[in-house]
Amino acid sequence: MARKCGTAGLMVALALPLVALAHGPKDLPNDPKLLRQYVEGYQAYQQDDYAAALDKWRPLAKQGSSAAQLFLGFMYDNGQGLPKNEATAAEWYGEAAERDNVVAEVRLALMYRDGRGVPVNRVKALYLLEQAGRKENHMQKIAQALQQSLQKAMTKKEIDAAARLSARKAGGH
Repeated sequence: MARKCGTAGLMVALALPLVALAHGPKDLPNDPKLLRQYVEGYQAYQQDDYAAALDKWRPLAKQGSSAAQLFLGFMYDNGQGLPKNEATAAEWYGEAAERDNVVAEVRLALMYRDGRGVPVNRVKALYLLEQAGRKENHMQKIAQALQQSLQKAMTKKEIDAAARLSARKAGGH
């Protein structure tokens, strides 16, 4: 028996390719109900309905959805639907980066590089760009170019410190 697809189901199906371009599939919620909630937040965000997007994403972000965490960071970073707060943006990007969200890694790296919301820390910035640059995805080339640019402004000691952070992560520490 064929299953009917309602309007909401169709909207989710149509929005998923767009959402997947913004994130890797692993960044999206696995549960169909939570995925629908995420997509509804994405659709609200695309329509500049930031209150509705926050309403959908905040619970998901608190549950560990790196895609929702990334967007909360972006909204705080840009003052979309709430007061601009770069420190809070950095916290949300950090949560998503801990879950290997490559976009969050790059955005947080830029914040560390520029001292926006966090103290300037080129070692952490380079480390995050190295992590993002190792992943085969749409952000890889951007992360690698930013990494090369940042290294030109760093000392060998700083570059070595970032390499040690990367080695620790690779070793599971």
